[in-house]
Amino acid sequence: MSGSERHAALHAIAQRVLDAVEDLLPAMGAIYQQEITEYARLDPDQLEREVLATSRRFIEEYFGRVSAGRDASKVDLSDLARAGRRRLEMGISLDSALHAFRLAGRETWKAVVDAVQPGEECTLADLAAGWIDYMDRASSSFAEGYLTASHEHLRRLDARRSAIVDALLEAGDWGEVAAVSARFAIQLAPSYRPVLLSGTDVLVRIDLLVQHAPADTLAGRRGDKVLALLPDDGSDPGYLAKIAHARLTVHGRPVTPGPELGAEVRHIESVLTSAVRAGHLEGSFGPDDLLLEQLLAGNERVAAVLATRVLDPLVAQDPDGVFVATLRTYLLTGSVPDTAEQHVVHPNTVAYRLRRVRDLTALDPRVPSEAALLVVALTAQGRFV
Repeated sequence: MSGSERHAALHAIAQRVLDAVEDLLPAMGAIYQQEITEYARLDPDQLEREVLATSRRFIEEYFGRVSAGRDASKVDLSDLARAGRRRLEMGISLDSALHAFRLAGRETWKAVVDAVQPGEECTLADLAAGWIDYMDRASSSFAEGYLTASHEHLRRLDARRSAIVDALLEAGDWGEVAAVSARFAIQLAPSYRPVLLSGTDVLVRIDLLVQHAPADTLAGRRGDKVLALLPDDGSDPGYLAKIAHARLTVHGRPVTPGPELGAEVRHIESVLTSAVRAGHLEGSFGPDDLLLEQLLAGNERVAAVLATRVLDPLVAQDPDGVFVATLRTYLLTGSVPDTAEQHVVHPNTVAYRLRRVRDLTALDPRVPSEAALLVVALTAQGRFV
């Protein structure tokens, strides 16, 4: 077959496929509904208007160009990108939509093979190569449209969640709480337990967290952390940490929406900051845990004074950190011999270092009331771990 005859055969086959579209589409729709559960739920009008109309354009754009002798690689695929966005709006998963694409490609190729007449078989390789390339580009455009719409939807959803949480935390009284409920058309729980989750994966797993959390749970971003407001129904906040892959979680007391909730959230945010500063980088902690950190979180001014006025003179005279290290071990053990054993020094050396701590800080580690202040000062600077 000469080159001109080959081109004529390609054009003729493409035209026969176009002529068969009216019979091909209903059969294609039946296959969609038979093999894909989400398509089986579509009513006939929606199947025709939303799905088969896309399949028609998908087929006619390609074979129309081949039939006219035009470059099929130049097909405008913007309609398929819009169709991808539309499938998301219809609630169809990307996997199901792409499966429909594969079915369309398979059934269309069957129509191509049926359209080939004796003597035209040599054109199948060219047709197959062009069709596969078109399928790849078309499905990529469709998927790109779907994913772009999905990302936009998630950004809007994420922004709305954070807006609800922020508005609720800013509510100054019950009237403002009711206004938040009305503004966002949500039913608020009588009380919430705030849960602050920190970790590298928590932000990307916020949708999964909300999906598996109790009904009426609210969640939003707080910087690089996630704040979940868990309805006070007796649920263990610890399981949220597992869902979100959180490394460090702090949860507070259940409180009513309004000023109390805002204050409790600010408190657990301060506790988490103090916990990190003190070296607690993982774990799940509640209102009865991290008591020293909670004390510091509630008295930032005192913590700052102790950390600077008490420890700065000590650190200035202790460039190698031996005084601080010895002090820490002594405060943890309460024993000079044990401290000496851990630091592999003579007990007299430990006693000397403790006296130097007393001289530099005006606090004697051997006096319980003064030792308590040293513990708080070390904790405030993250050295008592």
